[in-house]
Amino acid sequence: MSDKKSVFEKIKASFSGRKFRSGAYASVLSVVVIVILLVVNLIVTKMDIEFDLTASSKYSITQTTKDILKELNDDITIYYMVQQGYEMDELEKIAQQFDKLSNKVELVYKDPVLYPGFGSDLVDDEITQNSFIVVNNSNKRAKYVDYSDMIIQEFDYQYITYRTTGTDAEGKLTSAILYVTNEELPNVYVVQGHQVAEIPETFSEALDKMNVTMQTIDLLTVEKIPEDCDILYLNAPKADLNEEETKMIKDYLAAGGNMIIIVDYKSYGLTNVMSILDYYGIEMANGMVLEADRNMMMFNYPHYLLPKIQSHEITLKAVESSLPVYMPYSSGLVTADTKRSTLTISPLLSTSDSAYSKTNLQSDTVAKEETDIDGPFYLGILSTDSYKGVTSNLMVFSSEFTFAQETSGYANNDLLAGTIGYLIGDTSTTVSIPAKTYGETFIYMTPRHSIIWGVISALGIPILIFVAGAVICLRRRKK
Repeated sequence: MSDKKSVFEKIKASFSGRKFRSGAYASVLSVVVIVILLVVNLIVTKMDIEFDLTASSKYSITQTTKDILKELNDDITIYYMVQQGYEMDELEKIAQQFDKLSNKVELVYKDPVLYPGFGSDLVDDEITQNSFIVVNNSNKRAKYVDYSDMIIQEFDYQYITYRTTGTDAEGKLTSAILYVTNEELPNVYVVQGHQVAEIPETFSEALDKMNVTMQTIDLLTVEKIPEDCDILYLNAPKADLNEEETKMIKDYLAAGGNMIIIVDYKSYGLTNVMSILDYYGIEMANGMVLEADRNMMMFNYPHYLLPKIQSHEITLKAVESSLPVYMPYSSGLVTADTKRSTLTISPLLSTSDSAYSKTNLQSDTVAKEETDIDGPFYLGILSTDSYKGVTSNLMVFSSEFTFAQETSGYANNDLLAGTIGYLIGDTSTTVSIPAKTYGETFIYMTPRHSIIWGVISALGIPILIFVAGAVICLRRRKK
């Protein structure tokens, strides 16, 4: 009997011991955590809450699109043309975000196999799988967004196949919504001839995404610039305009026109082109600008310029970007000492005070020489002329690569969107949302940033660890 009692007491004692209490506490805590997780999961599921944890946020949309959706007045239907079971996550989830974030947007699935004729009364395009038709139910305007235009692919030579490296679903759908809600779309006329630089595909794509129609014009074959020309674009000419063409451009501007001229060091000395700049109080320095400030150059090359972005409505999107504006092989722009009182000149991009223009491009040194021209310079200028109630704008950028393929990965596209939007008088419609890529994201740091982060890594982190350790030791001693 005593043995049984002894065993019973031992069992009873085990339930009241320290180990049991610790184990019971851990068990109860585990149960509580599991219950909390189940409740949170139930709430998230019921409220249809999702979190995009992908590195490139490929299932999320930008604040720009959210702002556009908030301002919608018309009811928009996005038809997702896809056979059930063949939906593409990257496209479907982005389209679903449009539906969730605006009560003016409805996402409707249409199986092109079950409804082979659907959409033929809306658009003339041949409809393919995983494509969209965006329709404004108020004015019946529609825009087709093809699958191939939203998917970015590269050829993998190792596996002899194409692989998807990104998507442009948000950009294309946002552009389509702006297209169907704005009936008057701007026209950009690109001047041909004069050995102008070729218009890169990235420029055309950016204009298309901004719903801007791009047309070409040969000034030798027309009597005047068309009245529907919202912006005249001259892209880095190497041969001069003739007198008739120059007069035609000046007459267009005097009537309230808008023009963008891209120049570079090869444009210097083109008398008639320079006369247009001079008429708007802008002069061009001979040679190519070299930067002496290492914090304003790319890869330590003095002709790969990272100019300071001046505050202006045009540069707002570029300033908000985490990327720099990249202006390689630029010429220097300055304001004329004497100019008409009707002109208002607004610098957009500028070099450091230590920049200079290398006049001898055959020189074997990048160091400043006696013949070189002292800076600072502007690399982008807006000149506005207001006379007798008529306002015209001339925008000048001094690098052939301002809006080229080589600079499209920087804030230059934001600068283009700001430029076009300002000249047509509506920055809200000239939106060019960049595509999402699934590859590595690079951080662009100047030498100054490299030094700052180097100091933080070498001194800041060790000091932080030391302070944290000292605080812990002091607390333990007090106990």
